[in-house]
Amino acid sequence: MNTDEISLRPYPVNSPHAAARIVALALIANGRIKAVETAALDALDAPGMLGLSRPQWHDVIRDLCADLLEVTRFDDECCISADLLDRVLSEVDDAVQRRVVLRLGSAVIQADRQIDDGESFVLLAAVERWGFHPDDQALLEPVLYGSDFLVRPRGTPHEDGHRLRLR
Repeated sequence: MNTDEISLRPYPVNSPHAAARIVALALIANGRIKAVETAALDALDAPGMLGLSRPQWHDVIRDLCADLLEVTRFDDECCISADLLDRVLSEVDDAVQRRVVLRLGSAVIQADRQIDDGESFVLLAAVERWGFHPDDQALLEPVLYGSDFLVRPRGTPHEDGHRLRLR
């Protein structure tokens, strides 16, 4: 399938719908929507955080899936190019809204304790395009480094002090 054929409906820059579509991309990026992922979004009140009603949130997900399915035949996979993802990410340039999207996207992909390549592709593209805010380090560590990798900020004391202890 030619990914250049994919055309997603446009949303106004910084609209709740534009932000929600990025979260929805993270939600469907592994090819399915898992109950644990939707539960994580429900627990955070994702529609409310995005400035949408629950029906509007569901409309964004439905419209995204419809746009993607429009060019996908029954036996094909749908692939989103880095260029298309970059265009979608460019629809959100407000720093506060970007942090909300990163928080919700991170919650989605960590919900099942398994980070799939597609999910990682979406969130890492957002971090690369938008930059990385230091306050988001702990939130995004599992996505950036793997779920069992922990980064401590410099100068943070370890339980054994600042020594390296070999056993």
